Amino acid sequence: MEKQDRAKKAAATKEKIFSTAAGLIKKKGYANVTVSEICQEAGIAKGTFYLYYASKEDIIRESYYSDLGMFVLRGYDLFLEQYPDSGAAARVLCFLTLELEFAEFAGYELTSLAYAMNLRACVPGPSEHLEKRAFSQVLYEELSGGMDQARPDLSADQAFLYLESVVRGVMASWCFSNRDFHIEREGIRCLELAVESVFPASFSDEDPPAPR
Repeated sequence: MEKQDRAKKAAATKEKIFSTAAGLIKKKGYANVTVSEICQEAGIAKGTFYLYYASKEDIIRESYYSDLGMFVLRGYDLFLEQYPDSGAAARVLCFLTLELEFAEFAGYELTSLAYAMNLRACVPGPSEHLEKRAFSQVLYEELSGGMDQARPDLSADQAFLYLESVVRGVMASWCFSNRDFHIEREGIRCLELAVESVFPASFSDEDPPAPR
């Protein structure tokens, strides 16, 4: 129990640091935010900051790995509590929608920098991108378990690649367009079309709503 409490406290502290940094970056711009300012705003010592992030740049690098993972998995657990009998299509749509919610929460500049920084890290190779997105395993498992409801010409691997590409494509388009569209409202419509194409027989208006 004590170990679990420590883990929860650590996760809450990391989340507080990230949300504080994201808020400051949205308000002032990445170049104008310092580690000292993040610590002051979050009410933590600098030593505490460096327990979770190696630098200000590390916040950007980790944002779409551990921070996105915590955000998505927490929201997904809440969805399952509310809709325990939901089908594969609704669960997959929820999971992907939460990724878009995180982009809105993190902000346009942080998301753009994360794409640029993590793509640059892939160039020398080998890339650790997929290994670091461990939370995506939950999405893969949901797809694998629901393939009996999916198009017969798709494998779980193909469906996973397709849907992950759609959600990341929406994020990239949002960045490239200088946030010219509402990422959640317009992005969810793209996700609905994509999920319906994978699960044409089980997708219906009666499914639980995606988080908004």
